[in-house]
Amino acid sequence: MHYHAHSYTVISADIVNSSAGGAWRHTLLVPALYKAIGTATAECPLGAKWLLRRDGDSMTVAVPPEVSKGEVLGEFPHRVEREVRRFNSGRTPESQLWIRVAVAHGDVVVDGGELLGGNALIDAARIRDIDPLRAAMSAAPEAYIGLVLTDDVYRTSVRGGDPALMPNAYRQVEVKSKGYEGTAWIRLLGADPPGDGGPGGTREPRSPKPGPFPAGRDTTTNIRVNNGIVQTGHGSVAGIYHVR
Repeated sequence: MHYHAHSYTVISADIVNSSAGGAWRHTLLVPALYKAIGTATAECPLGAKWLLRRDGDSMTVAVPPEVSKGEVLGEFPHRVEREVRRFNSGRTPESQLWIRVAVAHGDVVVDGGELLGGNALIDAARIRDIDPLRAAMSAAPEAYIGLVLTDDVYRTSVRGGDPALMPNAYRQVEVKSKGYEGTAWIRLLGADPPGDGGPGGTREPRSPKPGPFPAGRDTTTNIRVNNGIVQTGHGSVAGIYHVR
C-alpha cells in the first residue's frame, strides 16, 4: 500500500522526569498529561479534527492545515498550562506535573486517523528532548510548560506575526545533539519576562525542581534565570540570546 504525506503542524508533549518517584508517581502523572492535552485540544479551533496519539508518558498531536501555526501557538500552550496549573494546585512538588512541548511543521503520513510517520513527527520528538530545554526548565521550576519551536515555525509564525504570540519571550538556542542540529526557540510559560503579559504573571519558584539530569548528562552548564529570562554562562550546552 502506498501512503501519501500531507502537511501538518505537529505537537510533541512529554512529562518531565516521569519515572522519578516510581510507579505511583508515573501512574498519577500520565493520566494528568492525557487530560491536559485532550482538554486543550478540544477547545482549540477545529479541535475535533486534531489527531492525538498516546505514547506512554508522552503524546503526539497532528493539527490539520486548516488551522494555522499561529492559531496553534496562540491557543494550545496556554490552555495546556491552565490545565496543568489546575492539576498542580495544592499538590506537593513531588506529585506535580511539568511538560516539555515541542512544535514542528511538515509532512505527516496519516492512515485512518492514525499517525504513521513523517519528518514533522521526528523533528518534534527530537527537539522536545534537547538539552537546552531540559536545562532551562530545571533552572526555572516555576515554569510548568517548556515550549520549544523549530526555527521554521518561529520564523514563519512568531517573528513578525501577531504580537500576541510574544516573539520577545522566546530565546534562540543553537543545538547540536543526537538526532537534531540547528536553531530552536525556547519559551518558558510562567517565567516570561516582566511586561510581556505572561499567563498568570510571575510565580515564586518551587522546590524541589522538576528533577535531576539523567545519569551521564553534562550538568556543568551554568544556567540562571534573571527576571524570567533564561541565561547561560561559560561552558554552557548552548547559547541563549535575546531576540532583537
